[in-house]
Amino acid sequence: MVSGLPPILAQWLRLDWLTEMAERVAGRSRLAVWQRAMDQLPHLGPHEARGYLRARAIAVVRQETERLIEQEGPQVARLRGAIEQAALDLLVHTMTTHLQQRSLALGGRRAA
Repeated sequence: MVSGLPPILAQWLRLDWLTEMAERVAGRSRLAVWQRAMDQLPHLGPHEARGYLRARAIAVVRQETERLIEQEGPQVARLRGAIEQAALDLLVHTMTTHLQQRSLALGGRRAA
């Protein structure tokens, strides 16, 4: 993928590519995770909500990563763990930010 390039540039391109793959997995997973977690989230504090989201998201993220590997091939399979972790982090961050904004807009006191 990045052979023949200076190591620092190769590393940067690899991280950029990894981020792109994680964003694809997170995007594909977002609705399913939201549907799994939305009823419980308003009742949780910020730290509990992050943990709950991670727990509810992992199976979906793994399934979507598998789909991505089937589409993209072995180079994605070698980075499965990193893609899954980055996608989870992205999903949790995006959803907790959304909950915070929603809570502020509604004038609520609890934000996740």
